[in-house]
Parts: sequence; C-alpha cells; structure tokens
Amino acid sequence: MSNGISPMTISTAGDARRLILETIAELKAGTMDASRGMAIAANMKVLNDSVFAEVAVAKVAMQAKDRGHDFGRVVQMGQQKLGA
Repeated sequence: MSNGISPMTISTAGDARRLILETIAELKAGTMDASRGMAIAANMKVLNDSVFAEVAVAKVAMQAKDRGHDFGRVVQMGQQKLGA
C-alpha cells in the first residue's frame, strides 16, 4: 500500500478505513490486481462482521444488567472473551 501500512500494523478503525480507501484508489488507478482488491474487501467484511458481533454482545450484556441479570464485566472492545 502506498502509505506503508502493512496488515500487521492495522491497529485502529482509521487504519482499516485508510486501507479500504487506498485499495479503491489503487484499483481505480489500475495499480492493484482486481483479485487482490477482492481479497482485501473480503477480509474487511470479516473484520466488520466481527466488530458488529462484539458490539451486539456488549449491548445485550448492558440491557440484561439493566433488567437485573449480571453476566459479569463487559471487557474492553477487542478484548471480549469468546467461549468458556
């Protein structure tokens, strides 16, 4: 990518958005193969789905707590424990 962001340094939502916008620009300019752009888009969808699911879990936990059901502490985003 033109700004030097590698997949290992995408640590913020801003980094992910920048990667998406750079992908679009490179596809438009013809400097990126379409299959690579499609692979990046597929991975961004998986990332988005993961974040959406984590937010949904946090919302349900907060709503349940308001109704007297305590599932424990909702951890920071990206730190949500999955499974037992």
